Amino acid sequence: MRLEIIRYGIFFALWIAFGFAECESAAFDVIICGSGGEDVYSERFEDWGQRLRTVLVDLCAHSADNVQLLTEGGEGADGVSSMDGIRNAMRNLSGRVTDRDDVFVFLIGHGSFRQQVAKRRVAKLSVPGHDLTAEDLDGFLKMFVARRVVVVNGASMSAPFVNALSHSGRIVCASTRSVEQRNATHFMGFFIQALEDGSADQDRDERISVLEICTQASSLTDAWYLGEGFITTENAILDDNGDGLGTRLSDIDVGDGALASRCFLLDFRVPKGTAPELVEAYGEAIDEVQVFVKKKTSMDSMAYYQMLETKLLKAARLNREIRGEK
Repeated sequence: MRLEIIRYGIFFALWIAFGFAECESAAFDVIICGSGGEDVYSERFEDWGQRLRTVLVDLCAHSADNVQLLTEGGEGADGVSSMDGIRNAMRNLSGRVTDRDDVFVFLIGHGSFRQQVAKRRVAKLSVPGHDLTAEDLDGFLKMFVARRVVVVNGASMSAPFVNALSHSGRIVCASTRSVEQRNATHFMGFFIQALEDGSADQDRDERISVLEICTQASSLTDAWYLGEGFITTENAILDDNGDGLGTRLSDIDVGDGALASRCFLLDFRVPKGTAPELVEAYGEAIDEVQVFVKKKTSMDSMAYYQMLETKLLKAARLNREIRGEK
């Protein structure tokens, strides 16, 4: 036991070493709070938007200048969540995003799936004025040259956004698995709660991946319906392999999830000028440790600790190299 504590002391010290370092890459966020229709929903959506902005800046260390919050009324936010407001926010950020950066788009509100011209049904988020369609959002996302783009649609009837937005390098999460799930959703509220209370960091490695937070939000949502004795009217899905289908988060070990597990809302940060391949190697070394510790019960104790030590030392050497130490 003492040996394992020592080993893990080294492991967690690796993260602490990066806690206050600057990084080459950056995260950019657009939070869109749609129309409530009723006071109770308007107030809820604005509250969720404000809390999400706060936790992204205070906990996830996203630069406040990189977080755009748009609400129905615009008070206390960076603009109104109208089509013009969304377009302006996207354009403002797109000029600053590089191919090393990640873009996160959060949709909060009521969704719809309605017939348009030529008898074609279109998925939308209700916003002031002309509603935001999945196709509109796809056009906005094409402004970015980002490394990865993440869309979390917490609205009702949000599943078609997965089909419309699926693309290589994109992670799309929707709070509902079909357009039949049309009731007001709770997913985004639990998404924010999981960030605020720390339960999103499921493996306790001081990072929060997109897969972790979406899975935890889905679990908390399911638990809420069970606790209230209600029939579940939302089942979150995620797509990150570009096939446009999406997988229920409760079954995420099949097909989707690989990219989402390597994209982080909260990540360790490295000094400016660090070679990207060195950062990648360090991340892979840490991932190797996390995968390996799950094998403890199936291995001989001595062999397990010897191999664990080898993997931790590999990560530690990469850590020292990144920090410029000999």
